[in-house]
Amino acid sequence: MNRRKWYLVLVIALLMALLAVSGCNKTTEVVKESELTINTAPVQVQDLTKRVSYSGVVRGQNEVYLMPKVAARVTGIYAQPGDYVKAGQTLITLDNTDFLAGVQQAEAGVALAQAGLRNNELQVESARADFARAQSLHEAGAISAQQLELARLKYESLTAGSAQASVAQAEAGLQAARTALDKCVISSPINGVVGSIGLSLGDSANPAVAAAIVSDTTALEIEVMVSEAEVSYIQKDSEVDVQVQAVQEEMFKGQVASIATVADPAKHNYVVKIALPNPDGRIKSGMFAELKVNTISKNGVTAIPLSGVIPKGGREIVFVVDQDSRAREVEVKTGIKNDSYIEIISGLTPGQEIIVKGNTLVSEGTLVKVVAGEAQ
Repeated sequence: MNRRKWYLVLVIALLMALLAVSGCNKTTEVVKESELTINTAPVQVQDLTKRVSYSGVVRGQNEVYLMPKVAARVTGIYAQPGDYVKAGQTLITLDNTDFLAGVQQAEAGVALAQAGLRNNELQVESARADFARAQSLHEAGAISAQQLELARLKYESLTAGSAQASVAQAEAGLQAARTALDKCVISSPINGVVGSIGLSLGDSANPAVAAAIVSDTTALEIEVMVSEAEVSYIQKDSEVDVQVQAVQEEMFKGQVASIATVADPAKHNYVVKIALPNPDGRIKSGMFAELKVNTISKNGVTAIPLSGVIPKGGREIVFVVDQDSRAREVEVKTGIKNDSYIEIISGLTPGQEIIVKGNTLVSEGTLVKVVAGEAQ
C-alpha cells in the first residue's frame, strides 16, 4: 500500500510539472489597433458667397386666366390643353340665344328711333316755313305777337335734339346688346399655349371660375418669398441657378427680374421674381422649381469644405489629425456657406488639415490613415 501511494504521488507530481512547463511556453497574444482610412483637406482663405435655397412654381410671365363674363351653357370647345393659340382665336363658345334676341330687339329700337328722326326732320322743315311766314305776317300786322311766339316755340321744340337723342340712346342699347353677345365667345387675348380648359360641352359657365388659362411659356417666371434678413443682399439682374427636376437634373440659368420694396402684408416677406428663359418650351407652367440665390458675399475668409463640419450636441466640430496619426476633435464657430464651402470664424487656422471623408466614423483619439481618393 505504501508503495502504491508513493507511485500515485509521483504521477501527480509529474503531471503538475508538465502543466507548468506548457503554461510557460505559451505565447502571449497582442491585439493590434486597426487604422481607419480617411481623407483630409486644407483650411484655406478664399472669397465666399452665401447661397440660399428657395422653392416656387414656374409660371408664364404673361399668363391669362379667362373668366366667363356671362352665365350660359357651353356650346363649343375649340382648343385643348397644350395647343398653341394666337391672340383673338376662339377657345370656347356659350349659348347666345337670349343675347341674339336682345340684339334684334335693340336693332328694332334703333330703326324706330331713326324713323322718328326722319319724321322730326320733316316737321322741322314745316315748322321753319311756318315760323318764317308768321314773321312776315306779324310785320304786316296780320297776326298778333302771341301767334308769332307760338310759331317760334313749335320750331324750337322740334330742333331741341330729342329725336337725335333717341337715336343715340337706341344705338347705345344696340352696342350693349352686341357686347353682351360677344361675351358668349371666349377667345385668347395673347399668343401662347393653352394651360387648361375648365369647362366641358353642356356645362354652365360660372363668371367666378376660370374657363381657360393661356400662358406665354417662351419666357417664364418664378416668384419666391425672401426674408428681410436676406432681401437686402439680393441684386437685380444677378444670376440664379434653377433646377426643374421634372425636366432635367442640370441647373437652368435664371435672372433676378424684380425685387419688391414693400413686404407682403400677410407673410411679412418680400416678393422676388426670377425670369427663366424657355425658348424650346421644355419647361411647363405649373412645374415645381428649386432655386439657389446668391446673397451675402465676403472676401478673404477662412473656409473649409462643407462636409468637414459635424453638428454635435448643439455645437459644431471638425476633426484634425495630430502628429501621432490620431483624430482630434476641434470645436469651431461657422459663418456663411455655399453649396461646397463654409466660413470658419474661429477654431482653425489656414493650412491645417481637417478630415472631410470618414469624419463621421472617427472619435477622439481614433487611429487614422490619410489616403487620396474615397475614404473607406
